[in-house]
Amino acid sequence: MSKKFVLIGAKPPNGKVSNPGGQLTASIGLVDFIESMGHEIDVIDTTQSSFPVPPLKERLAKGLNRSKRLYCLLKIEKISGVIIFSSSGFSFYERIVQSLMCRFFKVPDVFFVRSGHFMTSVNNSTTNRLLAKLLLRIPYKLGVQGNAWRIFYRSLGVKKNKTVLVRNWLQQDFPVATTFKEYKNKPIKFVFVGWLVKEKGIPQLLAATKRLSKEYNFELHLIGGGTLEGFCENFVEKENLDEIVHLHGWLDKLQVIENVSDSDVFILPSAAEGFPNALLESMALGLPAICTNVGGVSDSLLHNENGFLLESNSSDLVYNAMKSYLDNPELIYQHSQKSLDIYNENHDRTQNCKVLLDQFIKE
Repeated sequence: MSKKFVLIGAKPPNGKVSNPGGQLTASIGLVDFIESMGHEIDVIDTTQSSFPVPPLKERLAKGLNRSKRLYCLLKIEKISGVIIFSSSGFSFYERIVQSLMCRFFKVPDVFFVRSGHFMTSVNNSTTNRLLAKLLLRIPYKLGVQGNAWRIFYRSLGVKKNKTVLVRNWLQQDFPVATTFKEYKNKPIKFVFVGWLVKEKGIPQLLAATKRLSKEYNFELHLIGGGTLEGFCENFVEKENLDEIVHLHGWLDKLQVIENVSDSDVFILPSAAEGFPNALLESMALGLPAICTNVGGVSDSLLHNENGFLLESNSSDLVYNAMKSYLDNPELIYQHSQKSLDIYNENHDRTQNCKVLLDQFIKE
């Protein structure tokens, strides 16, 4: 029997998006899966600019409109379940209100916090921790992107049976690699994909690259833009790194895939993540990875098995991890095999979307 669901998240566009982020990728895959199962889904769009963040007045107005829309749907239509994608800060409180509306109408919801900054804010503030403990009682279920999130919620008093493990997925047409990366006696290419901002560890990555440039021949490709674009350009020019560091700016999706496929190691020394979509894409393309141990990263990046998991994004740790591949390029092939194995085992879209839908549809 056909059922109707609501997704509070990024609304899939009519055409292709040049470079969708993690939340939009998840939304596209989820909507496609639910419709392929013969069900209906209504999307309440939460898309907004991250850099710069819109003024509070604008966010309040949009949040109020989204809540009104949800109220109307819950009151008028027979909704079988609501999936809520949340970020941190204002987004979290807005979505909690919407989860409370689901409880009022006795409609089950699965609430996903998809920002690692939520973990940081809760861990660094007694007030935020107390609020989180109280407010996380409201959702019917809490979706987690990895076991690290489940452990985090347990520390807030959330019972294990209230969490549901739903790992990330990519779009159905993503070109998953069928061969492993193999070192071919040429300069190793490291690749970063994302916002060029302090929170992504860009200064530390460039500092490590500067040190390594005095000892090794390699390349670092930075794909993305942001507030540190000028900083990166000045650093490369000042330190004479133009033959090592390549700044690409934002590229369309096919160009990103092409550049990542042509690279050897993915690197993301971020200070906070939920679960970075760029890591997932790099694994699907067969790359080993260097990432900080934040959010749900440790579920899919196993230290010294398919890459290196850093306990912080200090330039020394980034330097040592990059140096490991430069000293032992044969690790690329070994870690590439494991990356593809983990991707295929943990991140199948059909399998993970079914786990999510099963929270509302009992056999």
